[in-house]
Amino acid sequence: MYAIFFYQANLIASAALQFVFIAAALSGWKGWAPSGAKPGKLGNRGRIYSVLWILGLWLVLAPLLSRIGAAATVVDSFLFVGSLIAQILMVLEKFESWIIWLVVDLAGTALYFKQGYYFTSFLYAIFTLIAVQGWRRWYADQRSASRPI
Repeated sequence: MYAIFFYQANLIASAALQFVFIAAALSGWKGWAPSGAKPGKLGNRGRIYSVLWILGLWLVLAPLLSRIGAAATVVDSFLFVGSLIAQILMVLEKFESWIIWLVVDLAGTALYFKQGYYFTSFLYAIFTLIAVQGWRRWYADQRSASRPI
């Protein structure tokens, strides 16, 4: 339903993002252990690559969205690219995914509020709180798993 909503609002990247979420949910559902995620950290190289992927894809996608006349091209493209990378890291059970989610969800909250989509903005504010809680939980799980017994 959100894919249709965002498409009608001319937020093309946000519309396409809904299909990324569906694919990632299926992948995570199939790939994660029944006990849940086993979070791990990216190395410094992985963190640098994640940031470079976000910046590079963002710089490519924003002008493409602008050419087709999409609304809010800079922020909408950031939401797509940031969510894509965060979702990949989430499926791979990497702690850093929550940091990206936090930034993306804050940007989404602001964009949708500015566009007048107050319910969706409120939903993204809730997603922001979930990102904070997920970050705290995975960090605690990762710290306890790395402590010697």
